[in-house]
Amino acid sequence: MVIERERYLDDTSGRLISLGLRSRSAEMHSLLTALTPEERTAVADAITRALDDIAAILRARLPEAR
Repeated sequence: MVIERERYLDDTSGRLISLGLRSRSAEMHSLLTALTPEERTAVADAITRALDDIAAILRARLPEAR
């Protein structure tokens, strides 16, 4: 199972980043698939906030940002 979010850093298609949570074992897969819809939404929201923070850091390093 994967819960993932993506973000373009600018208007080009070449600057796409993604951040996700992926189960790598049967036990973790069971845990993630057992999440309620509300819990799944909460996990996705946490990933979205983290990705927004990471994207802001990366955008500051883009040549046009300088």
